[in-house]
Amino acid sequence: MIAPLLLAASLSAAQVKAIDAAVETSLRVRHVPSVVVEVDRDGKRIFQKAYGYRNVGEKLPANLDTLYQYGSLTKQFTAMGIFLLAQDGKLDLHADIGKWFPKFANRGITVENLLVHTSGIPDPINDAEVDFVQKAALPFLTSNDLIAWAENKPMHFPVGTQAKYSNTGYLLLGKIIEKVSGQNLDTFFASRIFQPLGMHAVHGYQLLKIQSNLALGYIFWNADLAALDPHGTQGEKVGQLANALPWNLRDADAAGYLVGDAADLQTWDDALLTGKLLHGKWRELYYSRGKLSDGKPAYTGAENPGKYRPAYCYGGFAYVIDDGHAMFGANGSTAGFSTFTATIPDLHLAVTTLTNLGQTNNAALTTPVLDALLRVH
Repeated sequence: MIAPLLLAASLSAAQVKAIDAAVETSLRVRHVPSVVVEVDRDGKRIFQKAYGYRNVGEKLPANLDTLYQYGSLTKQFTAMGIFLLAQDGKLDLHADIGKWFPKFANRGITVENLLVHTSGIPDPINDAEVDFVQKAALPFLTSNDLIAWAENKPMHFPVGTQAKYSNTGYLLLGKIIEKVSGQNLDTFFASRIFQPLGMHAVHGYQLLKIQSNLALGYIFWNADLAALDPHGTQGEKVGQLANALPWNLRDADAAGYLVGDAADLQTWDDALLTGKLLHGKWRELYYSRGKLSDGKPAYTGAENPGKYRPAYCYGGFAYVIDDGHAMFGANGSTAGFSTFTATIPDLHLAVTTLTNLGQTNNAALTTPVLDALLRVH
């Protein structure tokens, strides 16, 4: 099922064809149930299209207003919250987090370390230790439970000596926003970011609320997952789609609990490109790459195919060079969703892809979509 194409006139026919081909490959070969792709140039929508089904069982098609779990794209909003408080003069990025979290006192961890993943604090979501995994599906596990887990684990490395992705760091940043602002995270995000920018769909995950036009999350059940239910009593079959494993994203909190549509992410990206929320040194720092204590960049991983190593930025995304263009972007992932959003400032471009398939290689979709924008004419 494919929704009508709108506003694609600013992309060439070859670019539109390339995007369609990338998505159709994901739907057919990678078993992705649905995809939404949106592209803006200079704040104007030049491509938007929805493909596939938001609900496979009922064959309900995805549309441009379908709601998806954002996953770690939430971190950009958390980083913005921290920066807004710093811009207000209410928060020092160099402050020791022991000020708010006594069990992390005397470790030399600063707010800055949390932003760029150089704190060394362990991450229960990515470390996937048995004691957390067994509890992850509990409906009322909270972010405080995850923080308490991390407080009692040894550090991965001395502060500032390495960069390693940490959801825990962003859970702590969310708590700092609440402590400094005096507001809960939902209220702060709505009043300081969503409402001023005109973002109307995005909101915090709500496990028990009945919502319309909400995409259901899925996973492709493979042999590795089959070990979770060796007798197949839950109705799944190896080699087929299955409902995503349950996860109340309220425990992910400021690290990954937002839900919304593609248009709101495009509004967000357009605001980043035009500097609507941060000004002067704060806007510059938000886009800056983090550094280790020895001055080296806080790299996200190994060298990419373009012979460039992406690095963590203060803004909750990574800095990457693609076809000679600086790109600031991030992937998000939950049990049943994979997402991506990025800005390419020198081309005045913003791009978002949302899917309702979890535990998948999102680059298999985002790379050809970016290729269509940067390399196809």
